[in-house]
Amino acid sequence: MFVFLDTEYTGLQPPDARKLLSLALVAEDGSAEWYAELDGWELADCDPWVQRHVLPLMSGPRLSRDAARKSLLAWFAKQPRSVQAACDSSTDWHFLREILGEHPANLAAHRYDLAGLIDTARYHQTVMAYFAKGHPEHHALHDARAYRLGWLAWMDSKKAHLKANC
Repeated sequence: MFVFLDTEYTGLQPPDARKLLSLALVAEDGSAEWYAELDGWELADCDPWVQRHVLPLMSGPRLSRDAARKSLLAWFAKQPRSVQAACDSSTDWHFLREILGEHPANLAAHRYDLAGLIDTARYHQTVMAYFAKGHPEHHALHDARAYRLGWLAWMDSKKAHLKANC
C-alpha cells in the first residue's frame, strides 16, 4: 500500500540548512492520515516565499521532534505489513527518514516517485481540481491528499485504457 507523503520546509537553502516545518502522510485507501507541524525553526529561517505561502496555512500546535517521531512510529505500527511512501521530491523522503530516526519494518526502503505523473493530464487535472475546491496548496496534509487523488485518477485512466485495448 502507498502512503502519500508531503512536507513543508523553510525554503530552498542548501539541503543541510533546510528545516522541516510540517509533514503529512495519507494512506492509499484513505483510512489513515498523519500530520504534524514541527518546532525547531524560527521565522528568520524561512525564505520570503515560505513566509508568504506556507506559514499562513499553519495553525499548530507544534510538536517537538521527539514527540513527532514517537507519534509517527506508532502510526506506522498500525499500518499494513508493507507500505511504500509516494512523493514527488527526494527532500520529502529525506525529511521522513530523518524524523523517523529508525526505519519501520513495514516501510519500503525506497520511495515511489510521483514526479513522473505531474505532467500527465489526468493526474495534474485531478490535483488542480482538489485545490480549486478551496483546499490550500502548500499545506502538507492537503498536498498529500491531492497527490493521493491524482494517483488514484491516473490509475483509473490506465485501467480504462487497458480495458479499451483488450
